[in-house]
Amino acid sequence: MKKVWVHKSNSFKEAEEFDRKFWARAGSHARFVAAWQMIKEFLKMKGKDERLLRLRRSVQNIERLSD
Repeated sequence: MKKVWVHKSNSFKEAEEFDRKFWARAGSHARFVAAWQMIKEFLKMKGKDERLLRLRRSVQNIERLSD
């Protein structure tokens, strides 16, 4: 069973603050998973095959800048 978070806000400012705290508490992995799921849902709505979805692999080399 999944947990569901419910929060009633009295203003947009209060809702934004709750969102910031929620995602900070969730951590980077949860943010990545949520973003990836949104991308997959977007492609599904557009009628594209989500199984072909992958990260771009166009980077050829990465160099560290000197300080």
